[in-house]
Amino acid sequence: MSREQKKPGDAFWAGVFDSALGQEAEKHIAEQQAALSADPGDARPCFHLGLLYHMQGKTAAAIEMFERALALDPEFVLAHQHLGQIYAVQGDYARARAHAREAAARGHAALLEMLDRYAPAAPPRH
Repeated sequence: MSREQKKPGDAFWAGVFDSALGQEAEKHIAEQQAALSADPGDARPCFHLGLLYHMQGKTAAAIEMFERALALDPEFVLAHQHLGQIYAVQGDYARARAHAREAAARGHAALLEMLDRYAPAAPPRH
């Protein structure tokens, strides 16, 4: 598929970024909340809400939604990656590494490699 061809989901991501940077974030949040209400077992709306909240600077709400996505689908690698990134920024390297290891086990090792290279080592256990 060439760069010019649209992929399924491109419109969603374009809308997410436009909304996060513009004035339509609340509209997209409402859409994802409706999707979650329609199918409470679907982890994707939780993940999308986590992204939207994180882009708005609502870190606690983002964490809650990413955790909820993982409760519904423990294999959701992108939720692990985003949680790992949030925890790394917060300086909670133990949690960051735990989620980075989960992502790496599913074929996405970049966050774990970054943490191993740049984050402080975990304190020794007694």
